[in-house]
Amino acid sequence: MDKLKVSLGKSAALHVVLLLLLFVSVDFHTPTRTPDLPQVQIVQAVAIDKAAIDAQAKRIQDKKDAQRRAEQQRLAEIERKAREAERKRQEQVQRAREAELEKQRRADDKRKAEAAAAEAKRKAEEKRKAEQAEAERKRKELERQKAEQAAREKREREKKAEDERKKREAQEQAEMERQMQEQLQAERAAQQRRRNQQVLTELQKYTALIKQTIQRNLIVDQSYKGKSCRLNIRLASNGLVTQVRILSGDAILCRAAETAIYKAETLPVSPEPDVFEKLRDINLTVEPNL
Repeated sequence: MDKLKVSLGKSAALHVVLLLLLFVSVDFHTPTRTPDLPQVQIVQAVAIDKAAIDAQAKRIQDKKDAQRRAEQQRLAEIERKAREAERKRQEQVQRAREAELEKQRRADDKRKAEAAAAEAKRKAEEKRKAEQAEAERKRKELERQKAEQAAREKREREKKAEDERKKREAQEQAEMERQMQEQLQAERAAQQRRRNQQVLTELQKYTALIKQTIQRNLIVDQSYKGKSCRLNIRLASNGLVTQVRILSGDAILCRAAETAIYKAETLPVSPEPDVFEKLRDINLTVEPNL
């Protein structure tokens, strides 16, 4: 814009100079006044050849015409030069305007190009960062998946090992319990056998004591010889006779044996519950000792 102002100033100055030159070149000379000739000369002039006068007048007129044409040509040339100068000035102004517009356009294009380049660079940087972030996310996701897979496989191995350990321990425990159960059953069986033997021994013992008690209270008669009586006796826990039933045998001997039992009132019983259990309802055979 500053260059355009300078060009306009130069053009205005050139116009002023051209106008000054035009003003100066105009012929302001007043026509030369012919001095009054003496009467004698006028009289003599009459005698001059009219052709010479006409020729002189023509020459003067031609000279004036030539000077006028020259002046017109000069003015036309000045005007032409002024128009040329104005045209050139206009062209300069136009070129300056176009140059300024071109400069502005180039500046705008440059700014746009720089802005586009900056935007492209920004987008490229954002894309690079986004791709880098995405790649990092995928890498972390892959690492997480691998870690989860490894942890899952580890848990599965540990669970499998734990299950196998528990299964093995359960089998060992079951085997141990089986062996202990067998041992316990064997011990119980042995204890039961021992106890059964003891009970049998005790039962035999108290059965013999009961028979002895009955024999002591039995009134013996020679008629009982070779005879026997099968009885069922029910006893309380203290040995008290609660019931006597005759099962089979000699009736007289059976009645005598029944009387002997009730006479005794109580019979010997074991304090051991399992032994007494077999004595509470006992069948025995009474045979007199003759």
